[in-house]
Amino acid sequence: MLFRSAFALILTLCLLFGGGGRIAALAAQETAPEPAIAFAARVVGDKTRTRLIVDFNRDVEFETWFLAEPARLVITLPPTLFSIETEGRKLPDSLVSGISFGAADANRSQVVLALSGPASVRNAQLRLVVGEDRSRLIVELVKSDPKSFAASVRKPEEEKPVVAVKPPEEQRKFVVVVDPGHGGVDGGATGRGGTNEKEITLQFAMLMREAFKKDDRYQIMLTRDDDSFVSLDDRVAFARRHHADLFISLHADSLRQRSIRGATIYTLSEEGSDTLSRILARKQNRADLMAGMELPKVKPGVADILIDLTRRETEVYSVRLARKMVDSMQDEIKLIRNPHRHADFAVLRAPEVPSILLEMGYLSNAEDERLMASPKWQAKAVIALKKAVDKFFAPRFAMR
Repeated sequence: MLFRSAFALILTLCLLFGGGGRIAALAAQETAPEPAIAFAARVVGDKTRTRLIVDFNRDVEFETWFLAEPARLVITLPPTLFSIETEGRKLPDSLVSGISFGAADANRSQVVLALSGPASVRNAQLRLVVGEDRSRLIVELVKSDPKSFAASVRKPEEEKPVVAVKPPEEQRKFVVVVDPGHGGVDGGATGRGGTNEKEITLQFAMLMREAFKKDDRYQIMLTRDDDSFVSLDDRVAFARRHHADLFISLHADSLRQRSIRGATIYTLSEEGSDTLSRILARKQNRADLMAGMELPKVKPGVADILIDLTRRETEVYSVRLARKMVDSMQDEIKLIRNPHRHADFAVLRAPEVPSILLEMGYLSNAEDERLMASPKWQAKAVIALKKAVDKFFAPRFAMR
């Protein structure tokens, strides 16, 4: 996934700034080239003439071509990190009706423009922004006619003389790592009815595994599949070792305020979005201490590099997933008020893996405890979560 390419750059910089033994060992294993970074994009114009403008941190080579049914313009780039937020932004009434971007395979990234009608590329160029350390790609589209557009469309690969080749890298299964919270000596919370957090999270993770195994687009992996203790550091390392495309940590905490109930979706933030989120993060981050382990120490300089060069990109995708989870789950199960929240959970700190923490509910609330132990509730919640993950990966499915 594109985040792993970014991490190669990060590890190299960590060495330069004194990352130390473990960072150095990891760096030696990474050989991916430094990716470009696309940090801003906009579409301007009308139905007769439209421009796409994308800002990069450096020069990039690019290629454009058209596809039909539906009409699209594809822009191929070298491996690129897209630190661009498009949700909530309305495109102008122009020749471009939609935009998506992401990794096409290990060696290419793509920007795909959905077209509202036939068009042609009048001009496409990369310009150096004077006085700034960045380059700007400008692609200008003009209205065309159906016959001219059809003639410019790239012919299907099947029409070319080809030999049998291995399936492209992009056809690999998306790796989803599910992390049942707690386990072993770390029992987590316990409800008044005797429901144990480490058991309820494992039950839910097992159901998720069964649901995702039925979809051959995914490879699903669990950080634990029995009552064993796994440290916070090892949970994160597991996701990174298996090149996870997504990491979902499951919890069912308890609170002093027994009236609070409903599921909550957390993404990473150094500053918690509210007092409750900060309390829960501190509590969860002490799980290793409660099991007799020391929390891993990270040098401030290295942490700064990780945050600056990769986490910004990853957080965009984590937030995107959280929003889709809220949309999918709100009609199926009870959610807390303001269900998408932010906190500094240690288990969400893999810099290159989009990660969320799902508090399925609160065992301190009798109704939540009863529901979370119910097979019917668990099945509904798993279906809703699976729908959210499908929607999250939809743009990348479409590019295959």
